[in-house]
Amino acid sequence: MKRLFLITGFTAFCAITATAQESSDTTIERNVDVVKEYNPIIKDAGKISTMPELKPIETKKRESTYSVWTTPYDVKPSELYPLDYATAQPIRRKEDKQHFARIGGGNYSTLLGEFYTPIFQQQKSAMDLDIRHRSSFGNVKLSADNYEPLLSDMKSKALDCDTRAQLRFNSTIRHTKELSSFFVADYDVFRYYGYDDAMQSLFNRGYMESDNEEFKQHFLNLDANVRFKTKEFIGKWRYDFQTNYQLFSNNDDLSEHTILTNLCGGYRMENYTIGLDFDMYNIIMSLPEENEYYDFEKAANMNNYTVLKLKPSFVFNGEIGKISIGIKTAFSLGQGKKGTICPDIFGTVKLKKDIAYLYACVTGDYAVNNFHRTTKENKYIAPDVRPEDTYTPIDLYAGVRMKVARRVDVDIYGGYKIINNPYFFVNKMRPSIVNGDTNMVMTRQFGVVYEKNAGVFNAGVSLGYHCKEKLDMTFDAVINKWALEKLEYAWQRPDWKLDYHASYRFTKALRFNLGYQFEGGRHAYVNKKAVDMKNAHNINIGADYKFLNWLDFFVKFDNLLNQAYQSWYGYDVQRFNFLAGLSFYF
Repeated sequence: MKRLFLITGFTAFCAITATAQESSDTTIERNVDVVKEYNPIIKDAGKISTMPELKPIETKKRESTYSVWTTPYDVKPSELYPLDYATAQPIRRKEDKQHFARIGGGNYSTLLGEFYTPIFQQQKSAMDLDIRHRSSFGNVKLSADNYEPLLSDMKSKALDCDTRAQLRFNSTIRHTKELSSFFVADYDVFRYYGYDDAMQSLFNRGYMESDNEEFKQHFLNLDANVRFKTKEFIGKWRYDFQTNYQLFSNNDDLSEHTILTNLCGGYRMENYTIGLDFDMYNIIMSLPEENEYYDFEKAANMNNYTVLKLKPSFVFNGEIGKISIGIKTAFSLGQGKKGTICPDIFGTVKLKKDIAYLYACVTGDYAVNNFHRTTKENKYIAPDVRPEDTYTPIDLYAGVRMKVARRVDVDIYGGYKIINNPYFFVNKMRPSIVNGDTNMVMTRQFGVVYEKNAGVFNAGVSLGYHCKEKLDMTFDAVINKWALEKLEYAWQRPDWKLDYHASYRFTKALRFNLGYQFEGGRHAYVNKKAVDMKNAHNINIGADYKFLNWLDFFVKFDNLLNQAYQSWYGYDVQRFNFLAGLSFYF
């Protein structure tokens, strides 16, 4: 009854929100980006900004996104570097539309390289190429405080080598339409360097370093996309068509092909807009015939299948607000849920133009969990584990965003989500036979466990201070509280997350950065019992100095507290680490 009351209340709120002019200032966005080791991402202002993306024409909100696995929300694909070594990067000026190269290095045998070139840039079309490499070859210490069998720290070889190339193109056609495409190739080689039960026997025999040379893995991800859309309404019509192909393959001869076709259309009538979104996922699996370590024949969710998603909507725009009423349906053929349906109602109220906005939503979704997605969430998942698709029948949220001072903005929000059959990562167990006795031992890889139905309460606040180009500060705090029927905890997901970042331009040529991240309330499921995980604290500082118009020097110091917390249970992060290097513009 409480859930029904919440759903009814939020729906009523959205229905009476008398609605908004169609402008960017009525779109409420929020973004919580909390990571265990701070990885600043520069805004590539000189690069093609109209990248193809698998999104509907109109985005109601920016989801609360996280750079790591710890969110109860859908994890967005992004560049993940689980070792979390420092990746200091200079801030590029908006006028930098030129060739660019970067080289750097640091402790843990860390290497950084990047090359960017605008192949051509014309008035109506552009093409560019971006190549990035990040690697680390040093040993990571597994802390004795995190693992009872160890009496002192033990080293583990922690290779992580990721190379990514991206070719992008976009062209404007008759000022009203846009054709764009991209091709991405990502090759990631790494070791399973985490703690497992075999290390106990090594430690007891006097070994202080784990030789995990054979525990290697590589991922190859190819991503190709073509998109054709109208920039705005042409007369009364607007449309957006794209097709995307993704290939995932690994060292075990497993491959997965995902073909996504997306079509969005809209018809405008004065203050009304009728829209229709259609998605079709085609998943084609190729499994190895035999494997020494994994039984792919008995692996779940490894069938070829198709998912169809349809979302009709009706949007009304008024002087003081905006309301969108729609539904989302999904049909899975071959595996997964045969049919799902959820509401999609969103409303905003303009309390005071450019000052304060109130927003609320009742929505849901059906997420396709392919390997391309889940391995970016947790790269240490076992190759024969493919999580089931996730169905969220109800996702309620509401909030207010406002400017409380000339340069200070705040976003306060809260929500409740019901998730059907969510998955949680747990350390995978395997049988071990010693002297005829069979025991279950923990491995360095992860499996998943499911909760039949889970509820999660989410609330947060986001503050920002912006003083022209001199000082920028952001602070984000979020709390996640789970209501579970079967599981004791939401394994390895935090209850609390904080993120603070400040950037100060001391002179025209010198800029300093300061960051602090925190995660708390995490628990792991190990050997059939709950284990508390250490709270994660990370303080990082960095600087960027421009010697010449074509040369920058950058440096970054990460994990200044030298903390031995874990990204996943068994996987300690690098302790104090630094990176320094040069950036060239030519």
